[in-house]
Amino acid sequence: MTSTFSPREFLRCRQAVLVHFSTLMASRVDLAFPDDMGQAMTLTGVPLSFSTIQVGDTNPQMQGRGGAEGSVGMLVDIGPGTLIDSVSSSDSGSSLLGSLGLPPTEQNCIDSIDKRATSNEWHVQDYVPVGVFVLPPIWVRQIFDVDGAKTPVEVQLDLAQAIAPFGARRIFSANTKTFLEYDRGTQQWLAVTCDQILPDNRS
Repeated sequence: MTSTFSPREFLRCRQAVLVHFSTLMASRVDLAFPDDMGQAMTLTGVPLSFSTIQVGDTNPQMQGRGGAEGSVGMLVDIGPGTLIDSVSSSDSGSSLLGSLGLPPTEQNCIDSIDKRATSNEWHVQDYVPVGVFVLPPIWVRQIFDVDGAKTPVEVQLDLAQAIAPFGARRIFSANTKTFLEYDRGTQQWLAVTCDQILPDNRS
């Protein structure tokens, strides 16, 4: 009897998480941080672009192995109703009209990580938000009034500023050795595994 391929179990096996990043070059000039993340956390029926993030990945402001499309994003789980439209080992040019990525077969999911040069792209809808993922240095795009015009401006935030809009949501990060979860009580980062972020016994 042939077992059915599970993209969720594939990610857990590869110790990778899915993150939709707030980017400096988003398509909508009027939608900036943190409103873009707030909208993404409640969006249904519309696919968004996600990066697979592993320990050791860096953001566009850092030197080293790529992976992240931004500095702060929404980390999600794959639920029973989640639809993975496509996967790609690079930017698949996704939009509301579709994507140049490939169907989420086992080999295509493997290739999306193994053949990734920098970041990759999974096109996913009806995901399950788990928390916020940050990868310092944290740069985001915000809207400011410049000479009477609403203007997108790149700004650098500290951790407190970056997580303040998200209330009590879980906060994650990663370094070269492990995933991390932020403990607000002690203001310390604690090492966690991908299995602790995406537990096997989901309620």
